[in-house]
Amino acid sequence: MKLAGLEKIRSVAVYTLFIVVIVLFFDVIVFRYFLGFGYPWRYEEEKILRSPAPYVMFTAKPGVQGHNEFGFRGASLKEAAPGDIKIAFFGGSTGYGGKPPIPVIVEKELGKLLNRNVFVANYSVVSSNHRQHLHGIIEYIPEDKPDIVIFYGGYNETVQSSAYDPRPGYPYNFFYRSETSPIIKVILENSAIAGELDKEFGLFSGIRKLRMEHTPYSDNWNSKILEKYFETLERALNVTSSIESSYCNKTKFLAFYQPFQVPEEFQSTHERIKHRLGTTPYAFDVSSEFDGLRKDIYIDIVHVKQEAKELMGRKIAAIIADELLSGKLNCHLEQ
Repeated sequence: MKLAGLEKIRSVAVYTLFIVVIVLFFDVIVFRYFLGFGYPWRYEEEKILRSPAPYVMFTAKPGVQGHNEFGFRGASLKEAAPGDIKIAFFGGSTGYGGKPPIPVIVEKELGKLLNRNVFVANYSVVSSNHRQHLHGIIEYIPEDKPDIVIFYGGYNETVQSSAYDPRPGYPYNFFYRSETSPIIKVILENSAIAGELDKEFGLFSGIRKLRMEHTPYSDNWNSKILEKYFETLERALNVTSSIESSYCNKTKFLAFYQPFQVPEEFQSTHERIKHRLGTTPYAFDVSSEFDGLRKDIYIDIVHVKQEAKELMGRKIAAIIADELLSGKLNCHLEQ
């Protein structure tokens, strides 16, 4: 009797193990790696575009695909020639992407308008926000003494937070990068079932709990997003005003609020931001710049085709030229 009972238990155990192995095979090998189900792509720390970096959370991977030694696209400020007007341009993917990207267009157009050599270093990083850019100012540029620091953004600082880490000012997916346990990450990254459940319900990573706590697009959340945006700009102004500059005595700070397709739930807050920008002397609302273009100029909610990038680069260059030539920035442009 005992032997028969043990044999039955062993048979059940072997059968159970067999089922588990089959399920794991299809879950991990077939559905996850061959068919691509599971692991939410937005959690993945891309090795090239969002490589971990101290203080700023992430940059592109240094030294690959045209990224400089700091992990940014193109040359750093250190490569500016003596006599160049030096500009540091901080943005997200809309500043990073393009052939050429917006900062390169600004450099070319501003040089024409001023009849001067202008050097624009692109510190834009895919998915980054202005809170990270604020740290980037301190980390990367003081010793290079730029004349102007530019923040170009608005989407990553506002609407992006509704879909990823919802806490105002937090970096893209901070909850996953820094607050999700290694064991949960291993499960999410290898199990199609766990990944699909997390994408749909946020059961494993904690995003569901965060969204319940912070309720994106609620009146309270919208107001906090607005206040964090302007608080960050004010801090960037204060930080840059302490940096030495070749032509402007102290580095000048300019912020540009970019175009994006505004969700209905955020429309009233968007209008409040635009109104407040009108009373902020160092900030410029360029969010309507693409309104006259055809509807398909947008690739998605925020990214646009090259035609629009060219338009934006010329617009930003024109604003900077006006600020410099009118004397509003109190800069001396003698060669």
